[in-house]
Amino acid sequence: MKRWLIPLVAAAAIALLLVGAGCSTTGTTATAGNSKAATTASSTADGDNDGLPDNAEALLGTDPQNADTDGDGQNDKDDPKPVSAENPITETSTTRGFKIDSVLAENNVDDAGADAPDHLEITVSNTATTDISEGWDLYYTLTDQKTGDVQSFYMTLPGFSVPAGKTVRLHVDTSAADGHFRADPNSSFYTGDNQLKIEATLHAKGYAPQTDSVLKDAASAEAGGD
Repeated sequence: MKRWLIPLVAAAAIALLLVGAGCSTTGTTATAGNSKAATTASSTADGDNDGLPDNAEALLGTDPQNADTDGDGQNDKDDPKPVSAENPITETSTTRGFKIDSVLAENNVDDAGADAPDHLEITVSNTATTDISEGWDLYYTLTDQKTGDVQSFYMTLPGFSVPAGKTVRLHVDTSAADGHFRADPNSSFYTGDNQLKIEATLHAKGYAPQTDSVLKDAASAEAGGD
């Protein structure tokens, strides 16, 4: 399929899903039985109440558990580019109170070839003499190295802290574990087959932002470690 046709096909499919989500006046009849009722409930499920059914979010590449997937302040349904946030990080300080030691894009198979969750992991060291525990935020981009397509996301990091002189790992994934921050499960990080360049800009209030990048293997080349 030609690449320019893909957005048109996705838009048509999403329009049909939105009709099924509430624009139709027919509804589910009593004679349809439990099977049809279950199918209707599934097609209209909207876990984040953003006005987009969860199955439409899969087509859009947005997060069914986050009404503002890219973190730009716009509801996904109203956002013309819901996975394309501009970088809002502005900081006048030139003080380097921390450094990024590494950015890792963990592959989705382990050393034995078994499935393993992908996740973005950033290792951060505090080079200051005091704890840095407030005003952390992150902006990162995913650039498909074959097509040139770019997705970008911004998030604040409440609760993230790096004690003075210590090193801490920051996790962005879909695990919902304590200390982990929510990634879009429908982003190219999880669904793309091509090699990705991931560039991450990390910031804490009062300190100069730091940026680093890594290449994530194409799906066919993933084999455990980076």
